[in-house]
Amino acid sequence: MSGFDRDAFWSRILSLYYEAKDNNYIVKLDEEQVRELKALYIDLYIPMENLGHYDDEKIMKKVMTTISSMYKVDKDTMGNSGEIVQLVNTVNYDGRNMYIRFARISPVKMRRLELGKSRQQVAERMGYSVSAVKNCEASFCDLSKQPEKLVRKLARALECEPETLLQ
Repeated sequence: MSGFDRDAFWSRILSLYYEAKDNNYIVKLDEEQVRELKALYIDLYIPMENLGHYDDEKIMKKVMTTISSMYKVDKDTMGNSGEIVQLVNTVNYDGRNMYIRFARISPVKMRRLELGKSRQQVAERMGYSVSAVKNCEASFCDLSKQPEKLVRKLARALECEPETLLQ
């Protein structure tokens, strides 16, 4: 899996992550958005000949399970097994609206995961150590207080503008 975006459904959920950042990492989908998401899920995951076997409640449970299971194995840490980076903490549906609470992931780590790069690859491209990249990914790291040269090299290695990483 390259980053989180396995297909159009996951890409849609990932796009909500950036919207949720501005609202304490929570996004509320209204009825229309829920219908669109459900339709996308059905198109991608349920063969038409099997659709009759599912009622609305079962489909919504499957949608919620799929959303809450979005993860990426980051093999740069913990040896061979890697660290599991969860994108979504919780998903709730009240029959009308869906509430998705996303995990807080640093902009540096999120960008690296989106690109499907390892810390080692980013570090080599920057000319820095893996621990420097790991420190920049830490939730407590304030890149605005880091040397400008480091931030520029990090942004170049992550194929983005420095401002993207400073958000």
